[in-house]
Amino acid sequence: MSERLKSLLAPFLILIVSVYTSLYVNHLSSLWLGLLPLLPVILASVGGLLSWHFNKGRVLLLVLLLLIPKLYGDFDQGGSLTAYLVVSCFCIALLGFVQERGFFNRFAINRALFILMLVSWCYAIERNWVSFAFLDKAFFQTATTWSVVLLWCVLAVSLSAISVAWWLSGDAFRACGLMSIVSLLIISHFAISDIQFDVLLSAQFLLWIWFLLMESHRMAYLDDMTKLPGRRALNEKLVGLPKQYALAMVDVDHFKKFNDTYGHDMGDKVLKSVANQLRRFSSPGRAFRYGGEEFTVVFRHDRVDEIVEILELVRENIQETLVQVLEPKKKREVDVNVTVSIGVAFADIGELPDSVLKRADEALYRSKKKGRNLVSRSLPSKKAQ
Repeated sequence: MSERLKSLLAPFLILIVSVYTSLYVNHLSSLWLGLLPLLPVILASVGGLLSWHFNKGRVLLLVLLLLIPKLYGDFDQGGSLTAYLVVSCFCIALLGFVQERGFFNRFAINRALFILMLVSWCYAIERNWVSFAFLDKAFFQTATTWSVVLLWCVLAVSLSAISVAWWLSGDAFRACGLMSIVSLLIISHFAISDIQFDVLLSAQFLLWIWFLLMESHRMAYLDDMTKLPGRRALNEKLVGLPKQYALAMVDVDHFKKFNDTYGHDMGDKVLKSVANQLRRFSSPGRAFRYGGEEFTVVFRHDRVDEIVEILELVRENIQETLVQVLEPKKKREVDVNVTVSIGVAFADIGELPDSVLKRADEALYRSKKKGRNLVSRSLPSKKAQ
């Protein structure tokens, strides 16, 4: 399954389960039915606290926005709900296109004020404080007014924009935003009782709580620059390996010299390119960012010929891939390539992963001594000898 579809799977399941639950919620006991109205507020509080803890200002704004109809309670189904629906969907889509800026800064304040302005507009429409005569006219002699057409156009644009953005990026926030908009549409058109409304609204907050937990996992285990699993993920992978496995260490050749020549930002660009090649060609192995310019590939079997062939393919593709960098002296962009040296070690029976990793590192340095841009196999462990 592609990363794009993986990002949508859990939000989609939460939506489906919430819709199914809302259809049969009346079968719950009177005790649970009495507690259910409190569930959206409880989950919203949890979502707000997690947003603050992980410094996710966008999610906090969404939680507060989604909580408004629950706290306000008395809204007109025909008027304000449509306006609130469009404003909520528009804000969700909009937040999917802006960067996360955290809390207590001018970006968060400006976003909060903008959303507050739109929500105030919804309230003013409901109270008939705001009215535009030309928007109340019939849309080409139909029963629909121009205001309704305008609202649904904004809704359609918001839904289309976040759908396309998610499809192109596979971003988890946009995937959750897309399912959140779909859920709002279901709430506004199919939630026929207060209990069903509470179930579907609770699912909205549960969706964003799930996003925050996945983000915390990503921050802990995924290297932010290369998007590969990091050192902590590697350490956990090593303790759960089968008896037969292989570990490969990959190091970018002359990386310090490259950084001195082109700068650290161009060096980061090269590391991203190397990580991308490892991700594409190291299967069935799994690549990890070990640290600096070093990477580790874990194979859950020890078929020697197959693994060496895969690593040779990785080495060749990295060598052939051109990276566009800015040459500081001539102030122009040039295409460059880098090479990697690789050392691989195959685990002996009863050998600890740290020992296998050390032998892979020793094999890596043999590749360096032989002239770099090579794949070298480790010698057997002393215990095996």
